[in-house]
Amino acid sequence: MRSLFVLAVACLLSACAQQSHVQLYPGSPLPGAQVLTVVVPNELEVQSINGQQIAAANWTFGTGEKRLDLQPGAYQINAFYKNGFDIDGGMSHEVVRGRTGVFSIDGQAGELWKLQFNQPQSLQQAKVFESEFNAWAVNTRTGERHAAAVGQRNNSLINNLLGTAEPTDQQSSVAPLDSATASTPVAIAPAQGAIAPLPTTVASETLPHNDATLTTLQQMWQLLSPQSRAAFLEWAQQ
Repeated sequence: MRSLFVLAVACLLSACAQQSHVQLYPGSPLPGAQVLTVVVPNELEVQSINGQQIAAANWTFGTGEKRLDLQPGAYQINAFYKNGFDIDGGMSHEVVRGRTGVFSIDGQAGELWKLQFNQPQSLQQAKVFESEFNAWAVNTRTGERHAAAVGQRNNSLINNLLGTAEPTDQQSSVAPLDSATASTPVAIAPAQGAIAPLPTTVASETLPHNDATLTTLQQMWQLLSPQSRAAFLEWAQQ
């Protein structure tokens, strides 16, 4: 009986260490030869796929990688580094949230793509990701490699205040960018100096009327360039 218990525990631990498979297309599961699979390291948190927040994309069991099974096609995956480090021999703990990387993938059925980056070996190395995050997506079949574009910072005052709100309707699947069934518009990065419109989920929120809100808005204004201030004033007058 004891040997059976030990075997069961060993099997459970082995399963937890394996990759987590997540189906992000509608309908019944399809064979691997008919889907596009994207492997996401456990240290990366998926912020959005094609402009949609997909909670299932961050489901994980143990410390293994996540395997996202998608319909073949083009995808834009926003993901950032997130990991905890022990400080002073484990007396305290610090979580590093890196800058977002925008991974562009155009995959065919049966292909396996991986999101990759150079793993930091220390807290100091990880904190570099807060300002710059060099990452890439690679096609394991062809060796094709695309560098991730620079996304938003995740540790600034602005993003803490106006960060993406929790979606009211959790999505469990996402269509390719080139699919006629894609119903949610993809957020396009604004040109430098332009002001991006706030997502509707954020714009619907109301900030409290108090001194803290006023101070925060004043600080945000000071961070804007002259071109951004002019664009904002033009928008406010509409």
